[in-house]
Amino acid sequence: MREHRARPRALPPRQIPRWGWYAFLFFSALSAISAFKFVPAGLIHGFFPALDQGLAAAWWSFVVEGIQRGADHVAYHIANYGTTLAVHMIFGGLAVILVPLQVSRMWRRGDRRKHVYLGWALVPIVTISALTTPPISFNMNYPLWSEIGFALGSIAWFGALVMGIWYVLRKEYERHRRWMVMMAALSFGAVSFRLQLPILRIFWDLEVVFPYLGWTCWVPNVLVVAIWWWRLDRRAIQAHPAE
Repeated sequence: MREHRARPRALPPRQIPRWGWYAFLFFSALSAISAFKFVPAGLIHGFFPALDQGLAAAWWSFVVEGIQRGADHVAYHIANYGTTLAVHMIFGGLAVILVPLQVSRMWRRGDRRKHVYLGWALVPIVTISALTTPPISFNMNYPLWSEIGFALGSIAWFGALVMGIWYVLRKEYERHRRWMVMMAALSFGAVSFRLQLPILRIFWDLEVVFPYLGWTCWVPNVLVVAIWWWRLDRRAIQAHPAE
């Protein structure tokens, strides 16, 4: 009986099931494709035709033609933050597809080098994607409370990355793992946004739905991870009760 009772304590904390990771990767890939869809149009109709005018002109042509042809729903950002938007979409797409790999044990399969190399590669990718979000957020034609929601989500994303770096440098790997899961959850906000939008539009108009997505695309994700943290702490207390 003692051996039977001790066995559950020897098991590692419950992980996300394999089908969950596959779903995470699948929807992240769709989100990344949505972010990258302006790139081919920008290259074909903008960058290469304008390349003889210099790199600066070619880049701006890439931004204008790409966004107008491949992401016309955000073309109103071009005048004020065209370059910022293009950079955000490129690095955001990279982050959305790479973060699930970084936190997936199935991908690295015990090879720590994959985790380390990709982790440090993600630092500038997530940083650029997160810090280019607030200017775009406050350039939207929606209520201020909605714009604040989008901006805070990106700041929280960057904050989770900073905390993860802090703890890995201190060799506190359990805390690092927790914050990396939080970062992944905040990264999934881009996916949540694209999943919620078509579903909610079945019942309400876009103008009604969109402002709330500034909060609903990331706050529930944070709450789920916070509950997971709480369960881990409670399990640790039960495994090592105070004397």
